[in-house]
Amino acid sequence: MRKIGHIENFSEAKTFSDYLYAQGVANEVEGEASAGGDVWVHDEEQVDDAKRELEVFVANPKANQYQSAGKVAETRRHKEKQAAAGFQKKVYDRKRIIKRSLMVAAPVTFWLIIISVVVTLSGGLGSGSSLTQWLSITEYAVVEGVRQFDLSLPEIREGQIWRLVTPIFIHAALTAPFGLLHILFNMLWLKDLGQMIERSQGSRGLLTKVLVLAVLSNLGQFALGGPAFGGMSGVVFGLLGYSWMRGRFDLTSGLFVHSQTIMMMTIWFFLCLSGAMGSIANGAHGVGLVAGIAWGYISALRVNSRRG
Repeated sequence: MRKIGHIENFSEAKTFSDYLYAQGVANEVEGEASAGGDVWVHDEEQVDDAKRELEVFVANPKANQYQSAGKVAETRRHKEKQAAAGFQKKVYDRKRIIKRSLMVAAPVTFWLIIISVVVTLSGGLGSGSSLTQWLSITEYAVVEGVRQFDLSLPEIREGQIWRLVTPIFIHAALTAPFGLLHILFNMLWLKDLGQMIERSQGSRGLLTKVLVLAVLSNLGQFALGGPAFGGMSGVVFGLLGYSWMRGRFDLTSGLFVHSQTIMMMTIWFFLCLSGAMGSIANGAHGVGLVAGIAWGYISALRVNSRRG
């Protein structure tokens, strides 16, 4: 546990403490009403982030996001106490396990994962696969090492609208270099982010975001690199950006992305951009991330404006 700073007004120190707690940062305040409060953060890895948050708070302690933090923190503490009290008493019989399964709790997330895995096992990304051609944004061929395709997306213009979305299910074959990492990382992040959004906003809310982010990231990648691409990465980065912004600026959203997750996916983003991971749909990553950040931030602003 480390002290990150002192706030002269003890009431404001408590408000900031509630804000940190609502953001998932365990902390406590020491001091008196007449002398202000010292803020201590429990987790050493969260100290730097908490210090930055303190600087922002001191500059404008009356900002909207801080005023609503108390209620959010109180709700979270109550839930954590309930969870701790009931932990030893829970007996997970078959019925409870089924109720808590991903398939039941987050069906859209579950089926996105299943379809992605089935498509990958059926051949993976490659122009020689008929399934890949049917799911790609447009059909293409490789002649003497050169991809040939129609820039006007003729299949989509003829009514094959699914092609705007279905490239998200195409991943590199497991036998390809980094093929296993490609689908493994995408599915793990999809499980965490998709499940969180689906439980907070419902299956329709998640499905809408997946479809919009898929279309935007797929079109962005096609414009930058042609049709030989696939993967859930653009959607996953979009869901990350959405959850990050919505959770940061709307404390009642039920969404929270840990700073370690943001750091890990940022490293992955730039690692892919560097070319170290081979041929990667970096255009889809970038478009998805920017779209998700904008969507989450605007959504939070709308909620706060209605509340204010």
